[in-house]
Amino acid sequence: MSTSLRHRLRGPAVACLAASCALLLAACGSEQKETTTTSGRIAPTPTGSTDGPSASASPSGSPSASPRLTDDQAERRKLVPATKVAWDKATQTAVATVPQGKLVETELTWAPPNATASGSASASPSTSASASASASASPSASAGARTPAWHTSVAASDGTLHDIWVDGVSGKVIGDEPDAGQDAEDKQELADRLKRTTVTPEQAVQTATQDDKGTVTAVELDDDSWSVDVVDTGNWNKTTYEVSTTERRVLRKEVDRD
Repeated sequence: MSTSLRHRLRGPAVACLAASCALLLAACGSEQKETTTTSGRIAPTPTGSTDGPSASASPSGSPSASPRLTDDQAERRKLVPATKVAWDKATQTAVATVPQGKLVETELTWAPPNATASGSASASPSTSASASASASASPSASAGARTPAWHTSVAASDGTLHDIWVDGVSGKVIGDEPDAGQDAEDKQELADRLKRTTVTPEQAVQTATQDDKGTVTAVELDDDSWSVDVVDTGNWNKTTYEVSTTERRVLRKEVDRD
């Protein structure tokens, strides 16, 4: 083949090769651009989903897994587990401090900051250290320096009320003084009411908790009934039972979900 013929054939071949390369590069560029654009559209999706559905689906972020407690429920969750002395043991201790005493009311609450085992505002260093050690050894330490206590009213045979505090961890009396707000009429009315009451507070609590179990946090003598508060430690709701003072029967029942 002559040289001039080879030159004439090579020209079109080179042109075709150049055209093919150009088309290939254009296709690659188009594909790369589409991939980048598609990636740009998809990239925000996982970021948004991390803060959205997946976050709410996690056990720690799910409202259903960790329901918000009301202030009262949160307070019960701190107070009840911190208490080591049940209502009946605290009541026995309080009633024993008053000759021929009878329970009128007891309620689980936080002890006054100045309460001590001797019942006075000032205490010896050893007493304070002991009370502090008892508080720190119990779950009440998570609630700060507060200690649970049973605030109890005990009536003497003549109707005179005594205001008594029993430590909810140690079971010791940390406060005892007469109720200064009573007059003679109040004492007589209370003495008469106690005489009419034939159902004991222990029987009233047994009646209240025979179907629904829970932790008793208050027992109070009303005009015609014993009022018994029971806390459900599963949801921290409080149920109040009104039990007749003359027969072991529930008169009313009210659930406090606040």
